[in-house]
Amino acid sequence: MPANSQKRCLVVGLGISGLATAIRLRRIGWEPVIVERAPGRRSDGYFVALSGAGRAAARRLGFDHAIPDRSVRDGRTFVVNRVGDRKPGLGFGDLPGDWRMMLRGDVEAAAFDALPGDVEIRFTTRPTRIEQDESGVDVTLDHDGAVTTERFALVVGADGLRSTVRQLVFGPHGHHLHRLGHMIAAFALSDPLDGVSAHDGVSLFEPGRAMWLFPFADRPHSLLLSYRTDDIDGQFTGRPADRVRAAFGPAPAGPLLGPALDALDNTGDFLFDTVEQTRMDTWSRSHFGRSSRAAPGFR
Repeated sequence: MPANSQKRCLVVGLGISGLATAIRLRRIGWEPVIVERAPGRRSDGYFVALSGAGRAAARRLGFDHAIPDRSVRDGRTFVVNRVGDRKPGLGFGDLPGDWRMMLRGDVEAAAFDALPGDVEIRFTTRPTRIEQDESGVDVTLDHDGAVTTERFALVVGADGLRSTVRQLVFGPHGHHLHRLGHMIAAFALSDPLDGVSAHDGVSLFEPGRAMWLFPFADRPHSLLLSYRTDDIDGQFTGRPADRVRAAFGPAPAGPLLGPALDALDNTGDFLFDTVEQTRMDTWSRSHFGRSSRAAPGFR
């Protein structure tokens, strides 16, 4: 598209937030350029539960119809303990409203397909310097080692919890990220766990730690493990699977938690991260803006 610095916008991040931002800006006459540090689109992600405001946003953006609904309509949810005792519990299907379960990649694919074809996307690209004046923003971009500086009227950071845009404009992560003292591990199972119906959900709750199995209609469960710790930095030393196993010890894991921990031990594609809250006095500064997370999904 022809460059027009008066309506040219840089969107940093090709996730759900970045795609939604670019779709909306293009619709009202802006010329968005999306940059993404990864070398290509990501199709991974573990689970998203969509309802209410999320469904309405997808409709306004024009891709609600393209998001598959992987919800289990005839399944059950159980609360279990380590020895295998179970009792009825609540799942997303028991909540008021029309909830849909899906993978994060489902939402990204639908949003990407709705993106106008004339929106420029640059992979392996990240901002390294941002400077603004009264009329716009000069952004230094690193594209796989090649450095250029370009002019934009607006910059939107849609680049996740540890946003490069926020760091460059508003200061170090430590000024804005508040650790909540919890770790999470999430991944998609390649096969069902023994003893769990493919359409049943499972929750295990213990003081300071928990496990959830989220069912889908057409694929194995996604698994989420969470635990509290006072030593966040120490969790990033050694193997994540060993850290999770230690957090759920020392008692025997039992017939369900044990196989779940084994599955984490044997997977190469998982999320392991700390839970943090972004605290900022403002989400914008003149020509800069920060986009919030578009959906409670995990990459």
